[in-house]
Amino acid sequence: MLLEKVYGELRDMWMVESQYEFSRFWLGQSRSYMSCAKARQRPPSLLVLMRLSQRLASISAKYAAVATTEMEKANTRKLHHLNRMVGDALGRLASVT
Repeated sequence: MLLEKVYGELRDMWMVESQYEFSRFWLGQSRSYMSCAKARQRPPSLLVLMRLSQRLASISAKYAAVATTEMEKANTRKLHHLNRMVGDALGRLASVT
């Protein structure tokens, strides 16, 4: 599931601590959104993917502006990669609807 992949990467980068935080801050949904989506195996909606993409783009731009260490630069590249993944999913979902 795309959201689990993004959540795991952000957690590994210490940019999110919990599924609750991911649901609220990154997805703009209720704090139980991620756990419900996983339990029901429900794919994210177009709106959720758009919000996630916007948040990833915003945070990666801010992060890139201050990145000085190799780890910070690597995290910037990871954020760009995650945003491309979300963008690809958005494209697929938009072409179906």
